[in-house]
Amino acid sequence: MIEFWDEMSTKEEVDKDDEYINRQLRWREIERNLEGVHTILDIGAATGAFSIPLAKMGYDVTHFDISNKMIDVAKNKAKGLDNITFIQGNAKDLSMFADRHFDLVLNLDGAISFSGIDADIVISESCRVSKNKLLVSVSNKGCMVATWLNFSINQHKSITPAVYEMMKNGYWNLDQFDTNKAIAENYFPIESFKAYTPQELKRTLEENKMKVQFSRSIGSLSHLYLLHLYRQKPNEAKSSNIDNSEQFIDLCEKFDIEIMPNGPGSFRRAGVIALAEKLK
Repeated sequence: MIEFWDEMSTKEEVDKDDEYINRQLRWREIERNLEGVHTILDIGAATGAFSIPLAKMGYDVTHFDISNKMIDVAKNKAKGLDNITFIQGNAKDLSMFADRHFDLVLNLDGAISFSGIDADIVISESCRVSKNKLLVSVSNKGCMVATWLNFSINQHKSITPAVYEMMKNGYWNLDQFDTNKAIAENYFPIESFKAYTPQELKRTLEENKMKVQFSRSIGSLSHLYLLHLYRQKPNEAKSSNIDNSEQFIDLCEKFDIEIMPNGPGSFRRAGVIALAEKLK
């Protein structure tokens, strides 16, 4: 897993498809929840897409990631800042931090879902160290069932057991089914993975004594837009064809909240987002 993220360090913030839209939607939620915040833990902070701007805004930020190469990139971007601390570690073990240690905890994108069978442990640890608010995003089961179906039919010309496992439990394990190995070699070089529905994420947060303000899909409209774009212009469709304007992002956010809170989420990046508060 560390090798995988090390390799991703050079392209972590190179946007494909609707990645930019997803990032901007997450950033909006962060900005809405900064009142009264002094200390922030960014888990799976990667190359600093959120941690560094937050440090520049004056917050005391702890940047936590499993990949030293990701951290190296972030450190270069953070030169001159003395209010950001970099820690390499595994998100399922935050024992170096006390309970209720940070005003705001962010765990966005990959740290939860790419922990696979330990995903719920990562959520539990994130809840434990939060003093007040926790903002998390995880992979969307709706999107991942379709993704696994695509992998399955392309690789094996059939619906493999992994598709049903993803639909039922949101879980992938390299060694669970014989057909998984070929998929891993050709499409998905990960040993373990976990996806959630918004309701499943909400339930997991509540089990950790958190009050969930919302748990919903994020970026579903950009995903549906891409499907139409690729159908109309399969040889021309690129991420640059997506409208990255504030107007488009406004529309995507409104769509998530009012029309499809249980949608498939964005095509790229984690497609379920939740905000939770610590019970007093």
